[in-house]
Amino acid sequence: MDVSAILLAVILMLGSTVVCVLLFEQLGFGSVLGLIVAGILIGPHTPGPVVTDHVDELQHVAEIGVVLLMFTIGLELRPKKLWRMRRLIFGLGSAQMLLTTALVGTYAFYVMNDSWQTSIILGFGFAMSSTAIVMTLLEKKGDLPREHGQGSFAILMAQDLWIVPIMALIPILASTPTEGPSVSAWQELALVGMALAVLFLVGRFLLPAALAYTAERRNMEAFGAVVYLTVLAAAWMMEQIGISMTLGALLIGMLLSASDYRHQIEAITDPFKGLLMGLFFVAVGMSIDIPAFLANWQALLLHVPAILAIKIAVLVALALAFGISRPAAFRMGGLLSQAGEFAFVLFGAAALLGLMSDLATTLSILGVAISMILTPVFIKAADLIASRFGGPAHSTLPEEPADPLDRHVVIVGCEERGRLVGFMLEQSGIPYIAFDQDAGVALQARSRGRNALPGDILSPVTQRTAGLGRAKAVFLSSRDPHRTKSLAVTLRQLYPSLDIYAMVPSIEDQTKLRARGIRHAGTDYIESTLLIGSRLLRNLGHSGDDIDRLVESLQKDDYATLRAHTNVAKAD
Repeated sequence: MDVSAILLAVILMLGSTVVCVLLFEQLGFGSVLGLIVAGILIGPHTPGPVVTDHVDELQHVAEIGVVLLMFTIGLELRPKKLWRMRRLIFGLGSAQMLLTTALVGTYAFYVMNDSWQTSIILGFGFAMSSTAIVMTLLEKKGDLPREHGQGSFAILMAQDLWIVPIMALIPILASTPTEGPSVSAWQELALVGMALAVLFLVGRFLLPAALAYTAERRNMEAFGAVVYLTVLAAAWMMEQIGISMTLGALLIGMLLSASDYRHQIEAITDPFKGLLMGLFFVAVGMSIDIPAFLANWQALLLHVPAILAIKIAVLVALALAFGISRPAAFRMGGLLSQAGEFAFVLFGAAALLGLMSDLATTLSILGVAISMILTPVFIKAADLIASRFGGPAHSTLPEEPADPLDRHVVIVGCEERGRLVGFMLEQSGIPYIAFDQDAGVALQARSRGRNALPGDILSPVTQRTAGLGRAKAVFLSSRDPHRTKSLAVTLRQLYPSLDIYAMVPSIEDQTKLRARGIRHAGTDYIESTLLIGSRLLRNLGHSGDDIDRLVESLQKDDYATLRAHTNVAKAD
């Protein structure tokens, strides 16, 4: 494929994606459905332009986005918090897997007349949910800390753990011994244990040391490369031993959850993650075989809704049995209603061993895709049902602490001036949080007792961490005056009600910023120069009263005399 063809493919993909996402967002169905529909329109199974015929390869690349998503989720999960969720993960999650598999398998055996082996495979495939869809929706809405978000996350974690025994069951169902030397269950368990031990050593000791080394040398390119290398290597290692890639990424993220670099890491991975997640959903849409659907639409429209209804009923019933509130239980049912991306792998492996015919495999994959498309509909229905029960729509779990930052000050820049402002705020009892692009500078300020973190305030991740939407003011103290002006204008557009204090080098810069609505723009040199000049005049023998009158006249009317002098100088 030449450069021109690649550019045309990218243009088609971006154009269709923008139109569909905006349309479905406007209709209230969310961006995920828009991305899938965009994929259908530019896929190889519909008339019109086709971006690529290699949809499987595109999906494999896009799955890296799911890996990065679970890594960033892991950054928010400390091991102690995950241990507190063990009842939901191992109890609720495992019960959901077993009961849904049993009921869906029974439906497939008696109603769809499938063989008992195929019925079990279908049961496991539809029992699992899409990590990509669920976690994307929870993250976008900020619902992960909520009761239904925590319950959904626990079930997804349990489903990932079930992947190993499910994949081991396929050759048993096919009565086909695996090629090569047999590996006992104990050997497999030992291999898993060794892989987890390696992950722990890397995530606990080697990775933090490597990040600290690159941060101290202010090499943020190498910092980002270390992060991506470790996450992808962990995902690859887990896949090699038959464990979900996302589980490896999640564990690495959890091991870094207490790191001072956590927010900087998340800011680095966030843009790439968002791009690949969008590509993943587009690839799902491109994989939908429209002619096969049209040829078998009656069977699909009969069986897919029935299977999803069984799954939702099991989810809601078990959530209630485990003490989850009724609104949260219904929301969990809507969120987890679809089949997951693992079903594509499971059905493909089963087909290779003769457990599913080509037609059954095609229809099953279509069923998974349809379930993904229907997710926004089920979520809206679940929200409507949940709202009828009254009470708070999104109650948080008790162990989820409230965010302490509210009506606080955000300091951008941790050099001397930023640290001084932070010290003044501390002495006045005003909460604040400081950020610096340079991780070394931020951590140096942190070692001196300042509440500072590495991060770029232009990153949406850093803005959420800083709580700019709840902040009272922001103090900009960048070492680069051009960056200070750019930050001031950008933050003014994003957060119109936020008081912005910006230090710029000249009165001209101050005037320009105030014209853009930044009322608290100040100059770097005037007050400090007036102070030094006063000391100079005093040492030259001038009286203190004369000096005070001179300084007051210069300060009068927002330095009107100095501004006039500056304009005259410019005219000259």
